[in-house]
Amino acid sequence: MKGQIIGSCHMGLGQVLSEKMVYGRTGHLQNPNLLEYKIPSIHEMPHVEPIIIESCDPEGPFGAKEAGEGPLLPILPAVVNAVYDAVGIRLRDLPLTPDVVFKGIEKAMKAAGVDDPLDLKPPRAEHGPLQDVLVKRASEHKQRDRARQRSEDTSPYVNGVLFGFDPNLPLEDQVEGWRFATEPDPEQLAELGLAGKAWLKKEQRHMGGDE
Repeated sequence: MKGQIIGSCHMGLGQVLSEKMVYGRTGHLQNPNLLEYKIPSIHEMPHVEPIIIESCDPEGPFGAKEAGEGPLLPILPAVVNAVYDAVGIRLRDLPLTPDVVFKGIEKAMKAAGVDDPLDLKPPRAEHGPLQDVLVKRASEHKQRDRARQRSEDTSPYVNGVLFGFDPNLPLEDQVEGWRFATEPDPEQLAELGLAGKAWLKKEQRHMGGDE
């Protein structure tokens, strides 16, 4: 678990600061080894102290939840926002190598008609239009989770909203030929917090046809 979290943080730093595949005109990869493809070395990797809170996710299989993707995703916007706080330039091309930051500052100076980067407008802490959407979504999810935790008769939930599925209907009722089956053992049924043993269950997905 700790390795997943620490590795994800370092992977995110590599993606946002240095890692990039460069292709030539003929489509060949120009940096195919670790000499040209820059990844963080032991000297650039910061110390990461994972804080693990054991809990049972009501939406995960047998209470399980991911451990690697969550720590990785916030790293990129955190570093980009830190650069914006430092220089006042919003950069959207990754990785944020020194030349990318320098070109971004030059472009902003040209647009503002100034010769000194210190004359650029300082960064301002203003939320974009996406902020309202995220706040509304978080509030809706919080209310949904609380209602599901307090209800004794909890309806099944399907994590297929991103693919256009109704979260309140089983996938087999929405997709023709889809059937989902699990065969947990008695210990898992008795203690749903045993997320670490969820891989022992037999899970089968079938798309059309018979077994």
